[in-house]
Amino acid sequence: MSDDTAGLHDRPVLVVEPGFHTAPIIRADVDAAGRFAVTASHDRTVRVFDATDGRLLRTLRLPTGSGNVGRAFAVATSPDGSLVAVGGWTRGVAGEEQIYLFDRASGALIQRLEGLPNVVHRLVFSRDGRFLAASLFGSNGVRVYNQDQLWVEAFADPDYDDSSYGVAFATDGRLATTSLDGRIRIYGPGPAFRISCQVVAPDGTRPVGLAFRVQGDRLAVGYEDTPAVSLLDTTTLALQRAEDTTGLSSGGCIDVAWSADGKTLFAGGTYSECGTRRVVAWSNVGAGPRRTWKASANTIMSLVPLPRGDLLVAAQDPYLTRFAADGTTRWTQAPPQADLRGQRYDLAVSDDGAVVDFGYDELGTRAPARFDLAALTLTLDPPADNRIAKPQQDGLPVENWVSHSRPTLAGVPLPLQSYETSLSLAIHAAGDRFVLGTHFYVRAFDAAGKSLWPHPAPGTALAVNVTGDGRLVVAAYADGTLRWHAMDDGRELLAFVPLQDRKNWVAWTPEGYYAATPGAHGVLRWHVNRGWDEAADDVPIEAVEGMRRPDLLQRVLQTLDIDKAVSDAEAERRRTATIRATAKRTAKARLHVLAMGISNHGLHHAHRDAEDLARALFDSQGGATGRYAHALPQCLRNNEVTAGAVVTALEGLRREMARGSDDLAVILFSGHGDLVDDSLYLIAHDTVVEPRSRIKTSGVSVALLKDEITEIARHGKVLLLLDACRSGAFADARGYALDADGLRVQLAQTNVTVFTSSSREEESFEHDRWQNGAFTEVFLDALRHADTDRNGLIGVGDLQTYLRNHLPQITEGRQTPGFETRFDEELFAAL
Repeated sequence: MSDDTAGLHDRPVLVVEPGFHTAPIIRADVDAAGRFAVTASHDRTVRVFDATDGRLLRTLRLPTGSGNVGRAFAVATSPDGSLVAVGGWTRGVAGEEQIYLFDRASGALIQRLEGLPNVVHRLVFSRDGRFLAASLFGSNGVRVYNQDQLWVEAFADPDYDDSSYGVAFATDGRLATTSLDGRIRIYGPGPAFRISCQVVAPDGTRPVGLAFRVQGDRLAVGYEDTPAVSLLDTTTLALQRAEDTTGLSSGGCIDVAWSADGKTLFAGGTYSECGTRRVVAWSNVGAGPRRTWKASANTIMSLVPLPRGDLLVAAQDPYLTRFAADGTTRWTQAPPQADLRGQRYDLAVSDDGAVVDFGYDELGTRAPARFDLAALTLTLDPPADNRIAKPQQDGLPVENWVSHSRPTLAGVPLPLQSYETSLSLAIHAAGDRFVLGTHFYVRAFDAAGKSLWPHPAPGTALAVNVTGDGRLVVAAYADGTLRWHAMDDGRELLAFVPLQDRKNWVAWTPEGYYAATPGAHGVLRWHVNRGWDEAADDVPIEAVEGMRRPDLLQRVLQTLDIDKAVSDAEAERRRTATIRATAKRTAKARLHVLAMGISNHGLHHAHRDAEDLARALFDSQGGATGRYAHALPQCLRNNEVTAGAVVTALEGLRREMARGSDDLAVILFSGHGDLVDDSLYLIAHDTVVEPRSRIKTSGVSVALLKDEITEIARHGKVLLLLDACRSGAFADARGYALDADGLRVQLAQTNVTVFTSSSREEESFEHDRWQNGAFTEVFLDALRHADTDRNGLIGVGDLQTYLRNHLPQITEGRQTPGFETRFDEELFAAL
């Protein structure tokens, strides 16, 4: 690894990782066989997809730094699919920009091509894979690298008068480029690449996209400033024909592509109908009638031909789709986080910032929602009330602030960067300052137009608001996040991302303290740089102990200081712990835990269910600050869970309960069950499942289980947790499941309360992301978060409410817990 890490983040940085890009896709490419699709995004990742079905195969994380360092603008894959070349704002220092070469299969960063004078806008491999061409920002032209010389620079033409956004290889090795200086250039085949022809673009002043027809006789060119598409002769660059774009909206055809057989010409960019961007297609080598295909909601950036006449389309939404040759959709990838566009006038917040009303935008239709930080709830269709207020946008003479690069105050331009566009406005209630949201920053100004501060935006600042108390700025960003900033200096205090399912969310502080719904686990991650010579890593925030702190989130808005928020929260925790300890100081009751989990017959995490439940209750419920004088756990996993061992464990539990007074036994079984001849059985490790009649003699009879639990309950209370209702593939691949409703009724009795993981006809689910079954995952979450009355204790009713609300969320409505309650009291100390 290089020791030179200047410009890189020297500590982990939090990133949102919902399984797809969170910022505009700028470029896409595929290998020659159309197996792999690669995409580059402003979110500082490059992603590799299976081009046949759209599955995400790998995420390549670029080394990142402050500002724009790490944003990917260009990507290309070698014809054989082995290499992925990435360019963009990789270094942030003139003369030190670079191109990364990754191994597609392993994700390893294998080489850097250094010393580029400016940002790379486009990359393309030659058809034989020998050359890699890069077009650059500014007047820096084009560079070509030779694989035969281990990717040493083989050719450079820096004699351009503006940025180049287009570069393409012909089948015979010739190279063509476009430039915003208005010129189109063709170079002879490598390795010399001498310029053979250049012309002024015939149909627009800012040519961008270009593509050689596979037959090599035509070059298509698209423009940024006009919807025109030009067809040029590839020898003389003489205009052969301008495509029929009559009636297309103003804007540009940013990219063009030929189908793999060269019969159809495609173009895309900003052309839209009814708010949706369209791919434009001309058959008959561009001479046929014009067709359009409904695509994305935002600008189409990249068109890539695929086998069978298919087309890959990437857009800024972010959005990625594969069209068949007839324009039907084969698959689409779209962001799992909420789309927060269309609310520059409507983003509403409470006076203290603890409540924010926003909308899920879907093709211009908004579904209103409310996030309440105090209650940690996400509510759809919130009531119209006086708790929140929309942004104030009058009172100061700010003009040209909607999608304009020259907003003004009293006619005087406000200072923005080049290419920076203002999109949103909020004025402080006192009228002495205001905030602009732009493509690059959230900016605060005083009433005279003096800059107070800019804060870099993680994505376009679509909407902003200033809280009624004047202390906070709330901004909605294009990466799907809402973020709270301090009004005095713009520092970020809190962030929140609602997922598109309209149920799940994550909220966090920049230090990594967070709260999340069960279905959003894994979405928030730490990005960890490994220097310039290695791909960056990422770590799920759940893997870091002690960071889940929902109690801190509202406090940080109240204090504007994370250290003060932590201090206040710790004081409250100590107070609560003292109350709990005092209330239980004379308690003699013990907690007995028997946790059994079998990962077989298609289950992978049932043994972890047993381990994690036993560990959590043992660690938290015994001793001075726990609920019980002692916590006595027993855990049986996999081959330990034989029919005989289950009976022995239950008998031992009965003897231990008989020695105590007012003890509680928690019994978990996580595995499979079956109904045979109207009798219920749990499937132990040594249960013979085929033929099914053998289950009767080798399984654990629920009738026997009931008898043992009845004896145990004579000496105390029993909470029975059964996650044995899931369907799994047994020897003949048939699905087996217990009747969960019947099971609860049969086992529940005096002193025995039964929770089951699902209802009749439902499966129970597990997931590698949780490393648990959904039922156990939510039950463990309940121990942390079900203490709604904040008395430090969690009762049966608290558990039921939490499971009833959250288990359907984490399983997308496919799993509903069941309860038979025969006692209702406080059972556990909150974690």
